[in-house]
This record gives sequence, structure tokens and C-alpha cells, in this order.
Amino acid sequence: MSKVRRLLRGERPPGLYRLDEHYDAQEILAEVAAAGWRGFHLDGRRVTDKASFLAEIARAMDFPDYFGHNWDALDELLRDLSWAPAKGYLLLYDHAIQFARRRPKEWQMARQILEDAVAHWRGEGVPFVVILRGAERAAPDVPWL
Repeated sequence: MSKVRRLLRGERPPGLYRLDEHYDAQEILAEVAAAGWRGFHLDGRRVTDKASFLAEIARAMDFPDYFGHNWDALDELLRDLSWAPAKGYLLLYDHAIQFARRRPKEWQMARQILEDAVAHWRGEGVPFVVILRGAERAAPDVPWL
């Protein structure tokens, strides 16, 4: 888990990354919590389209009840996070390839919103990281952690 630990210590900048390590998601989230960050785990095995992605990210990140289950609402909540205060955020997204293969255009929109959230929080001086595991060819341009 040294790659995640280095990220949490600020040795790598916040961003969107791929990770090949096969640590248990709960171990990663425990490391995130120990660093004072807030961690979220999105299990992509249940994500097959936009609706299921929005439902799963809402569940994973414990979105407030007013979440509108659309792209604009997702973008808004990822830029707010006042309901989940922390000194940094890490979204661990497992099995992203399933969504990317089934709905490539919807995956690209979701990915863009996640990247925009990373950039937004960078501007606020708060680390926000998205780690893709099991992304395979869904994000070949995303750097490895």
C-alpha cells in the first residue's frame, strides 16, 4: 500500500490515477482514514449505465437525500462536500471497465465530472483523488499511481 501512502503524504499530487495493487478496499480506506482524509469505495460491478453509476456513487459517497441523480447534481455535490468534511478525499473506484465498455459516452461524462472535481478541489487547496482499479483499457491515458 506504499503507493497510496505516498499519495496521502503529499508525495504525489492529487489527481485521477490507476492503481494495480490488489489491496483490499477496506485496507486502503483504513489508511485514508488514518491520514485524516475521507475515503469512499465505489464498487463498479453494479454499474452498467448512467443511472446505476449515479445510484452507486450516491451510495458510496453517502450523498444527501436532495441529490438529483443527474450529471449536474453530481458535479454540484462533488464540488461541495460540506456534508463530508475532511482534510482530503479519496474515491476508490473498482471495476470501472464495466461502465466504460457498456456505455462509453456515459463513462466519458462521468470521468470528466470526476476530473473536474479534482481540479476544483486543487484550486481550493484540498486534495481530492480518484483511484481507478480494474480500469484496463477504460482509461489508458490516466497515469499509474
